[in-house]
Amino acid sequence: MRFVKFVSPRVLQGVLAALVVAGCLAMTANAQTEVYNNGTGTNNGYFYSLYTSSGSATMTLTDDYGGGNYSISWSGVGDMVGGKGWNPGGSMSVGYNVGAANGYNNISVYGWTTNPLVEYYICEFGSLYTADATYKGSVNSDGHTYDTYEHEQVNQPSIEGTATFEQYLDNWGGSSIGSNHTVTTGNHFNNWESLGMPMGSFNYMILGTEAYNGASGYVNATVW
Repeated sequence: MRFVKFVSPRVLQGVLAALVVAGCLAMTANAQTEVYNNGTGTNNGYFYSLYTSSGSATMTLTDDYGGGNYSISWSGVGDMVGGKGWNPGGSMSVGYNVGAANGYNNISVYGWTTNPLVEYYICEFGSLYTADATYKGSVNSDGHTYDTYEHEQVNQPSIEGTATFEQYLDNWGGSSIGSNHTVTTGNHFNNWESLGMPMGSFNYMILGTEAYNGASGYVNATVW
């Protein structure tokens, strides 16, 4: 994640909806939905989002494993983030299994709140870029210790258009491929509140895979 060039998807849902109408979705015969580069919507009871600033990415949504499964392949992306989850998000126990992944920068529980406008990450694989962020402390949750950071984004894209907003970053990244794991999101939200990092009304929340700086790779993951 790059703070200066970070583009959030993640972004203008009206634009993404227009891309959907323009034909970025194609239904296949075997109950799979493919999303090319940009799109948001619902699939088998889950919210999904895919954003690609440059390069190419294809997300495949299936009804496997209770409907929470998705895969993404990407090539030469400037910044790409995509995944499945909920809209709205909130305090819940997020279960996930990442069956395969390579070429990513982080895989995180990722979401937004409004009033105040906040973009947040709970990093499960890889690492968040925190060099320009302020260290706030740490939180223990689900058997792991996450380092907590805050960073201000100034005049950057958001779900409300170009805006200035805070990023809340819980950085761990030590999860394992092929096993079931849990993120108790309320532990993170409560910790942020206790550190003077207020949460607002929840918008979407996904298990998001992010890659940037020309990366190419693949992920297959399931949430529940």
